[in-house]
Amino acid sequence: MTGIDDAMYRRLVETSPGGVVLVDALNPVNPVVYVNPAFEALSGYPSVELVGRNLRLLQGDDREQDARHRLRDALSRSEPCRVLLRNYRKDGSLFWNEITILPLQDDTGRVTHFIGHHRDAGERLRMDPKVSRDSLSGAHQPTAIAVRDDRLTGLYTLPYLEELLKRDWAVAQREKRSIAVFAIDIDALDLYNTTFGRAAGDSTIRRVAHVVSGCLRRSSDVTARIDGGSLVAFAPGLDREAALRLGQLMAERVRELRIHHPRSAVLRYISVSVGVCTAVPESEEGCDSLLQRAQAQLQQAKKSGRNQAA
Repeated sequence: MTGIDDAMYRRLVETSPGGVVLVDALNPVNPVVYVNPAFEALSGYPSVELVGRNLRLLQGDDREQDARHRLRDALSRSEPCRVLLRNYRKDGSLFWNEITILPLQDDTGRVTHFIGHHRDAGERLRMDPKVSRDSLSGAHQPTAIAVRDDRLTGLYTLPYLEELLKRDWAVAQREKRSIAVFAIDIDALDLYNTTFGRAAGDSTIRRVAHVVSGCLRRSSDVTARIDGGSLVAFAPGLDREAALRLGQLMAERVRELRIHHPRSAVLRYISVSVGVCTAVPESEEGCDSLLQRAQAQLQQAKKSGRNQAA
């Protein structure tokens, strides 16, 4: 293609609605060398605070993520990858960062940089053209058609759960009753995958997902997988005490699986941490705030030693 110079390429990147980050692949620290305005808006950090630093700063203390291991592994092999990470903006608010990484080569074929395309997972396309509204029936009828099933576990997907939560949130608000949200993470899943391989990790995710969803037996309860070993669930009508007991039951049932994990610093078996949050919806509050608070409680459970509900 002719007629496009470097300045035009730069304007193209700077006006992109998606976050774009350029990282130095030759430096073992992988420092940022450029971020576009969209990424500044996404992360809340100005470019001057990002250039020269590794983007792991967006993970804060939340380093125990399977997707982080997959990302690090792909970078070490200079391979493209796509992951979903829990990230934190400068103000501390959580967002799910959907990241696509591509290696860039010079004229000799040497990888000199990685380019990252970032977007808030909450803005993902949720409409599945293969699903008709008539095919969605039963107690849960979402307000928008979303991709329903997670292929690995058979649970719902996060976008589908969010649509269901919006509906139940409105009902709970009208009836002035509580709703509980659970954020669940498999502890040290990245080390388990390193030890036993991806296939074994996927099998463990399926078994844990089955046990967790089995603790939520009512037709109004909903469980979804976000990514890797991260699950989220909600249950209408539960107060804080009942929800915390249910979160503790999830952790207990997973322990009872006795899936051997020799590198875990918690047990010698697979365990989960559970963040529990409840609220009676207020008119000025959205359900997204409850999901974020559940994630904050999950981090508290991890900081308190994992293998527990908080």
